[in-house]
Amino acid sequence: MYPIHNDYEIVDRIKEGDEEAFTLLADQYERFIKKKIHRFNLAYDKEELVQEGLILLHKSALIFDESRGKTFTRFFEMNLERLFISRIKRLKRRSEIGRLYEKDIASMNHRVRESSVYYPLFLEEVREVLSPFEFAVYNRCEMQCEDHTSVAASQRCDTKSVYNALHRAKAKIRAYFGD
Repeated sequence: MYPIHNDYEIVDRIKEGDEEAFTLLADQYERFIKKKIHRFNLAYDKEELVQEGLILLHKSALIFDESRGKTFTRFFEMNLERLFISRIKRLKRRSEIGRLYEKDIASMNHRVRESSVYYPLFLEEVREVLSPFEFAVYNRCEMQCEDHTSVAASQRCDTKSVYNALHRAKAKIRAYFGD
């Protein structure tokens, strides 16, 4: 192994294809990666990000150029921060798109069920299994994609009753169809 853990020597060995050198570098930087994950508040996806960080560590070692005047640690830190920033931006874009088109997405997903030949039969079977209130709640929440508060207002009940009725309806449907 390497008695002196100099990053520059290890990076040179990685560029030559030494896998043991990368293992050593990964052991040194894994804690650093986890700290950065914590600083960026991405701990909910920690394991995946640690793996991405290690992949980036390897890529950074392969392209690192000493003549640029930066230490390897700073070079890798900059790359890692850019990776996390781009990930956060991508997640924000996805959530904004989801919020903007939530009703369209939900209606398209449920429209597939409605176009089925079996959709009216499914509704009739479900109507027999559920109470009138549960059926109304299930139909409006699940089939028509209405939010719970508007269903509660139209049914003249509180939101908790809608959640409870929907939960009971789903349980009855699962039991009836054997899922």
